[in-house]
Amino acid sequence: MLIEVDGLREQVEAEAEAVTEVCQETGALSVRLAKDEAERAALWAGRKGAFAAIGRLTPDYYTVDGVVPRTKLPATLASIERISRESGFRIANVFHAGDGNLHPLIMWDADVPGAEEKVIDAGAEIMRLCAVAGGSLSGEHGIGMEKKDLMPLIFSEQDVQIMQRVKGALDPAGTCNPDKVFPTPGRCLEMFSRKGSAIGW
Repeated sequence: MLIEVDGLREQVEAEAEAVTEVCQETGALSVRLAKDEAERAALWAGRKGAFAAIGRLTPDYYTVDGVVPRTKLPATLASIERISRESGFRIANVFHAGDGNLHPLIMWDADVPGAEEKVIDAGAEIMRLCAVAGGSLSGEHGIGMEKKDLMPLIFSEQDVQIMQRVKGALDPAGTCNPDKVFPTPGRCLEMFSRKGSAIGW
């Protein structure tokens, strides 16, 4: 875990000391403070290289983007571990703990027949976790074609109709990202009924 504090030197030193105490009190195996900019950059290089590191562990990986309230992070991570066990896919968790933004990386092999549908189902199950926890379907990267049919998890039919009216006012010809923003009629219930937990419109 990387924890960064910012401000004047005196403030940063005090906050770093407080953070160190909290980490030690909650069972951290070790706490390392960057002494200078070079050490800080080296610590961040580990986080920035996380996705590339996963690429060395598996032929393919599917990145999920969701967000949960920070207080729900431990329970959500435990549930993601359950999904990993049940699906048979290893899942690495790379996330921004400070804002509850999750990026589970589901490791899979595209050469295995039927794996793609199963990995997409595992990703959708993680999205359900985020919604149930009071979070959202995206913390950073948006909805797009990948998650548009999961929108009923957090939006009512009326919500989406209002969004469609706004888009229609700004894009009356429907030329801006056609078919990439809103749920496909009928597809939502199909997505949710795969595991026997149909929800939606």
